[in-house]
Amino acid sequence: MPPSSWIGWLLQLSWPALRQQWGRQTLALLAIALGVALATAVQLINSAGLREFDAAARALSGQADLELTAATGALDEALFARLAEREDVLALGPMLEGRAQLLDAQGQPFSLRLLGVDMLQLAQLQPELLPVFDGDRPPDLLADGQLFLNPAALQRLGADLGAKSPAELSLRLQVQGQARSVTLRLAGRTATAGAPLAVLDIAVAQALLGRPGELDRIALRLLPGLDPQAVAAGLALPPGVRARTAAAAEGQAAQLSQAYRVNLGVLSLMALFVGGFLVFAVHTLSVAQRLPQLALLGVLGMSARERAGLVLSEALLLGLLGSLLGLALGIGLAALGLRQLGGDLGAGMLGGMLGGARPQLQLPFVPLLALGSLGLLVSLAAAALPVWGLRRLPAAQVLKGLGADTHPRLPRWLGPGLLLLGGLLSLLPPLHGLALGAYAAMLSLLFGGLAAVPALVDGLRRLLPRRRSALALLIRERAHDQAGEATRMLAGVLVALSLSVAMLVMVGSFRTSLDDWLRDMLPADLFVRNGLRAARQEGLPLPPAFVQRLRASGLAERIAQQRTRELSVAGQPVLMLARELPDDEGRLPLTGALAPRSQLPPIYVNEAMRDQLRLRPGDTLMLELAGQAALAVQVRGVWRDYSRQSPALLIALADYQRWSADTAVTDLMLHLPPGAADMQALQQRLRALAERPEDIELAAAGELRRFSLQLFDRSFAVTYWLQAVALGVGLFGVAASLSAQVLARRREFGLLLHLGFERRALRRMVVAEALLFGAAGAIAGLLLGLAISAVLVWVLNPQSFHWSMDMHVPLTRLGLLMFSVLLASGLTAWWAARAAAGPDALQSVKEDW
Repeated sequence: MPPSSWIGWLLQLSWPALRQQWGRQTLALLAIALGVALATAVQLINSAGLREFDAAARALSGQADLELTAATGALDEALFARLAEREDVLALGPMLEGRAQLLDAQGQPFSLRLLGVDMLQLAQLQPELLPVFDGDRPPDLLADGQLFLNPAALQRLGADLGAKSPAELSLRLQVQGQARSVTLRLAGRTATAGAPLAVLDIAVAQALLGRPGELDRIALRLLPGLDPQAVAAGLALPPGVRARTAAAAEGQAAQLSQAYRVNLGVLSLMALFVGGFLVFAVHTLSVAQRLPQLALLGVLGMSARERAGLVLSEALLLGLLGSLLGLALGIGLAALGLRQLGGDLGAGMLGGMLGGARPQLQLPFVPLLALGSLGLLVSLAAAALPVWGLRRLPAAQVLKGLGADTHPRLPRWLGPGLLLLGGLLSLLPPLHGLALGAYAAMLSLLFGGLAAVPALVDGLRRLLPRRRSALALLIRERAHDQAGEATRMLAGVLVALSLSVAMLVMVGSFRTSLDDWLRDMLPADLFVRNGLRAARQEGLPLPPAFVQRLRASGLAERIAQQRTRELSVAGQPVLMLARELPDDEGRLPLTGALAPRSQLPPIYVNEAMRDQLRLRPGDTLMLELAGQAALAVQVRGVWRDYSRQSPALLIALADYQRWSADTAVTDLMLHLPPGAADMQALQQRLRALAERPEDIELAAAGELRRFSLQLFDRSFAVTYWLQAVALGVGLFGVAASLSAQVLARRREFGLLLHLGFERRALRRMVVAEALLFGAAGAIAGLLLGLAISAVLVWVLNPQSFHWSMDMHVPLTRLGLLMFSVLLASGLTAWWAARAAAGPDALQSVKEDW
């Protein structure tokens, strides 16, 4: 059939009917638009943040094929000289990293990454790091005492706002344990993306950082056609030196935020998923109200296929309009989100990698086309079941006013079977770091819960009091006859409610567990650390003179100390926290059972280290540190570590010092005497003990706890909005379904009025039916939500982020959610019944004749 005929049918047959349902059709359009908009915004923001981070990572690896690093410590410059003699190496790029502190345009300190490179090799290996010059003459790349800043660093200095860049910069850094100030000349800029970065010549960097003869990494570019892995295997590297391909290094960096991005992307689809059930309800009710017209069209010669095509065309048009509106709204939300929250929506997952840089929004055609097609697919899928029913439409029966049940009845075993399958899927291990089994389990639980709604409605019907009254009899029989219809009516709100319950329980459990963890990990009143950072943002030791003066000052009743540094375990870098551990291990945030004590020094590994190295309590490990013999230790237990997703371990400070003879202190934990002076005055006295007070960072335990919880709330702020949108769409869906069903029963109400029913009794009956269905949806949503929250708490979070937590159910919020569903159902039914049982209800009986 030519397209012009379809357009004519849509204008003459569909448009008049859809215009009478403009309210429900508008809700369906908005549901698709909101779902597509949220998915588009999150995808564009995620891709922008990751693209900025990838650009920064590629700038370091450049065109190198291999990258050499040390598991602990630094590389010897002699290795560079030996590699330069190999015939299969085309170019070598030495690199040395450090950190300095610089004051921004507002006088606030910020961390600047220092990168020492061979300026003469940049064009071959790392062209993204090459300085950019605007004048006629290029700068002298090998001059002493100069550096080149990237756009993020210049932005912090105010240069991007039209301010003139300072000719000289004063940097604060720590060299061989001593803080010092250095003045360098700003010679130009580089185009490198990412966090604030300064590029220096390798010789200048070695002298500046006090590390002659040392390198942090070596980039190798091989002759064309050589296999990097084969070359790496034949390098005969010294012990503790690792070789990996540049692609592997970039991929490992991107995996740091992979779980967060995937989880947020799945969460952003929640509104579209819930909206799909609303669209399904709208399509179903639209077809149900037009059954006589569609049956008449069949009698007049329109085939079942053509009638199905007509309904599908309506769904296609609705999906197309919703997708276009959603794409436009999503692009606007993405631009606003990048400007206000950055490339990780304020969660801090990429903040350290991007250093506050705002990624630029890009609009790739293929991803936008795929996102737009989601709305089309949702609308067409939602119309599939009503369209399938049209092909089985008994036209004669419908035209006689006897109705038609064209929807298939689900087998009774389907609901319990899908619920059981969901439980089994949750037992699957992660695949490539993604909890795919958990996602499949939650989807199976959702569909299983939907399939079990008729049985739940029938069970609630049996609990109704068996009064010998017409009203009670009608309510029970209606619930019995329409149990299958309850699934279609409650699908949207059930899915939205269950996901909202699951998110409430998961977020509440996480926040409560984080609060408990902070109390265990912050046992002191005041914490002191060095404001200067190492190359990888590790804490540098505090000046020994400052520590001695603090101990002699008497300002603290007791001072505990901690040493933080990186060491190697099984060839993998691991962050070590050596601190004074309590005698009572119950005061540590441990999870799982403890191993029996052995003669070896005990350590406690975090969950990321346990999962990455596949450790169990009781295992023996060898700790490796540059310049020290390896130390055999026993894995005593596993501790919760919400501050990082990378491997880390706890060890007693005395055990570490006996092994390493390292007496440096990274952090001090001060226990203040009762009735100590006010915290601000005390902090001023503590800073006065340092030679450079600005190099010392002080924070009270309450301040750290408050900051951590604020960061948590900001990280999950987006999930609250997504959850609210999904729940709102679900409530609109149940309201639209209830009102449409009530209005479709006008002839039934007219007949009951003819038989002597009072209008007040009719309204009570409709409200009671709605409350029965609403109670079924609320109970099913609550139970499903608790089941899904168990998957989130005990499967998804441990597999995605290596964070376990204790289950916490926020009863008050859940009660408010249940009440909102019942209230929306009751008010909608009362309003619709009042309209349907109006003065013209008696006349509606004539429609059958």
